Amino acid sequence: MTSPPEWTTRIEEWRSDAAALSYEEALQAVELLLADLQSDTVPLADLQKQVVHGEIYLDHCDALLKAVEANVVTLDPDSLQPVPESTPDDA
Repeated sequence: MTSPPEWTTRIEEWRSDAAALSYEEALQAVELLLADLQSDTVPLADLQKQVVHGEIYLDHCDALLKAVEANVVTLDPDSLQPVPESTPDDA
């Protein structure tokens, strides 16, 4: 979805705001935006802005999840020792 050029500054502000949030806070912000969209109280002219704003929060949530996934260690259920990560060549 493309946004009008005048949104550039606002989008950067939204990204900066989202970056300061925890996963839970960003998810709550998405839920609030979604509730507004579902309540039919958002004027038609603001719908795209709300959607873009929500996408920014969701992108932040996704980035946080990926960072956590990268740090998760898989343990062997019997020995509780870390299992070496498999590489694409192991398949």
